[in-house]
Amino acid sequence: MTGNVEHLTFEFGVNVFVGRPNTGKTMWLQTLDFLLGDTGANPYEQSDAEGLAEKYEAASATICIGGQTFRIERRWREAGSKGKVFVDDEGMLAKEFQHWLMEKLGIPLVNFPKGNPMSGQTWPELSFRTLLRHIFRQQRFWSDLVDKQTDNEKHASLLLFLGLAERIYSNDYGKLVELKLKSMRLRARREQYNETLNDLAVDLLDSEDATFGVNETTVTAALKRLQNEIERLQTRKLEVLTAASDASLPASERSRIAELGHGRAAALEEATEARQKLLATEDRLAEVRRYRADLAAEIERMARVADASELLADLKVTHCPACDQGIIPYQKPDHCFVCHQHLPEEPEIAGLGEVRLQFEQDRLKAELLEAEELIVILERDVDKQTMAYRNADETLRTIEVELAPARRAVAAVAQTEVSAVDVALGKAAERQRQMSRVAAALELGNNLTNQIQALEDEIKPLQEKVDEANRSIDFSAAAQKLEEGMNAYLDALNVQRPDTWKHNMVEIDISKSSTSFRVGRKRWRGALGGTDTLYFLMAYQYGLLSLSPISGMHYPGLAIIDVPGEFSGEEVKDSENFIVQPFIDLLAQEAFEGAQLIITGASFTGLQSVHVQRLTYVHVA
Repeated sequence: MTGNVEHLTFEFGVNVFVGRPNTGKTMWLQTLDFLLGDTGANPYEQSDAEGLAEKYEAASATICIGGQTFRIERRWREAGSKGKVFVDDEGMLAKEFQHWLMEKLGIPLVNFPKGNPMSGQTWPELSFRTLLRHIFRQQRFWSDLVDKQTDNEKHASLLLFLGLAERIYSNDYGKLVELKLKSMRLRARREQYNETLNDLAVDLLDSEDATFGVNETTVTAALKRLQNEIERLQTRKLEVLTAASDASLPASERSRIAELGHGRAAALEEATEARQKLLATEDRLAEVRRYRADLAAEIERMARVADASELLADLKVTHCPACDQGIIPYQKPDHCFVCHQHLPEEPEIAGLGEVRLQFEQDRLKAELLEAEELIVILERDVDKQTMAYRNADETLRTIEVELAPARRAVAAVAQTEVSAVDVALGKAAERQRQMSRVAAALELGNNLTNQIQALEDEIKPLQEKVDEANRSIDFSAAAQKLEEGMNAYLDALNVQRPDTWKHNMVEIDISKSSTSFRVGRKRWRGALGGTDTLYFLMAYQYGLLSLSPISGMHYPGLAIIDVPGEFSGEEVKDSENFIVQPFIDLLAQEAFEGAQLIITGASFTGLQSVHVQRLTYVHVA
C-alpha cells in the first residue's frame, strides 16, 4: 500500500469512460455503486480480483444535488466504520444514507406490496438501492430491463419514476388494505366459530330446532322450554311431597312441621348472612393489619434517613455535578460556591431538612395510631359476628334435628318418585346451564359481527376515496412519456445509421398493478434478438433519463451504463459512437442542465461535446 490517491473526474453532460478491457472501468463503477449505499463490507467482496480490499482502505466521491455539493465516503478498514456512509464526515448507516439521498433528490419514500396487496405480507420500503438498479446498468446485466429484480419491484420503481407511486401506494391505500385484512380475518374467525359452535351445541337442541342450527331464535326457544320443564318438575315434586306428608304424618303434627319448615328457611338465611359479614370483616381486618405493618416499616426507614442525614450533613460538594470538574472556592463566603447565589441564614438551611423529616415522621406515627385503633374496633366486630354466626348455626341445627323424623317418614312413602323427579330436574337444570353458555357464546359471535360492521363502515368511505384517487391517475399519459423517450432514441439510431432498428415502435402499458413493454403487438423479449435487445435496453436508459426535467416525475437525472465488451456482435469502438450520440443531443438541451451520463467503452473517439475519462493501464492476472 503506497498511500497514493487515485481519482477520476466526471462532469455534467455525457462522460465517456474509455479504456481497453481489464483497465478497471467496471471496478471504478463498482466502487461508485458501493459509495451509493451498498450494504456490503467493501466494494470488491464480489470481485474475482483478490487483494483489492486490502490494497485500498477507503473511497469517496463528491456529488452535486440541486446545486449543493456533498462528499460521501466509505471506510471499510477503519474500526467502527464498516457498513457506514460518511456524508461530509457525518457517519450514517446505509439505510439512513438512502433516506437522506432520497430526501435530497426529492424522491418520496413509499412502501409497496410484494405480490397481492391482500396477502397480509408487510409492505417493504422502495429503497434507493432498488431504484439504482434502473439507473446503473452493470456490464453483467444486459438480458432484461432490470436483471434479478422481481416484477413487483420493477413495476413499483417505474411508478415512482413516473410520479405515480406516491399516489397509488398512499397512506389511504395502505390503511384500506389493513382494514380489509382485519375484516377478512374477522369474517374467517366468525365462520369458523359458528361451525364449531354448531358442532358442539346441536345435541343440546330439541329435534325440531336442530335442523335450523344454533342461532338466537333456536337457543331462546330451547331455554324457554327448559325453564317450563324445570317449573313443571318442581311443581310435581311439591305435589309428591305434599301427598306423602298427608299420608305419613298425623294431622295434629302437620302445622308444627310447617312451622319448623319456615323456621329452618329463616335460620338458614340468617346463618348465611352472618357468615358473609364475618368473612368481609376478617378481610378488612387483614387489610388494615398489612397497612399497619407497612407504616411501621416506613417509620423505621425514616429513622434511618434521619440518622444518615446527621452523618452526611457536613459533607461538601467537591466536583461540579454537570462537568465533574473540581470546584474552585468562590471568593464571597456569603454566596453558594456551586451556584453562586446568596446564602440565606445558616440556621434556616440547617433546619429545613430536619423539619421535613420530623413532619413526615409525625404524620406516619399518627397514621399508625389510627390504624391500631381501627384494628381494635375490627377485632371486636369479628368476635361479635362470630358469635352471631354460631347462634344462627346452632338454631338451624336444632330445627334440623326436630325435622329429621318427619323427613324420614315422608321419604319412606315418596322416596322412589321424588328420586326420579330429582334426576329429571338435575338433567334439565344442567341442560339449562349449558344452553345459557351457548347463549353467551352466541353473544361473542354477535360481537364479531359488530366489529366487522364497524370495519365495513370505515372501509366504505376510504374505498371511495382511494377509487377516486386512482380514477384521477392518467396511466396512459405517464406511460406515453417513457414510450416517447424510448422511441425517440430508436429513431435517433436510424438517423445515425439507417435501418439499425427495423422493428415497430415500442408500446408501454402501465396500470395500477403491472407494466408491459411491447414491440408492435409482441412482448419485447419474444420479438427481439440479441443485438436488438441491446438497442432496446439502451432505449430504456434513454427513456428514463428523458423523464428527468418533467414536473411531477422523480427520475434523478443520472444514468450509468457499463456497456458489454461486445455490442452488435463487435467490440465497442468508434463504429459504435452512434449509440452515444442521442444521449449527447439529449443532454445538450437546456432542460437537462446538470444531468449526467457515464458510459463505458473501448474507444469512443471522435465524439463531440463529451467529457472523456481514459484508463490505459491493463491489469493482468
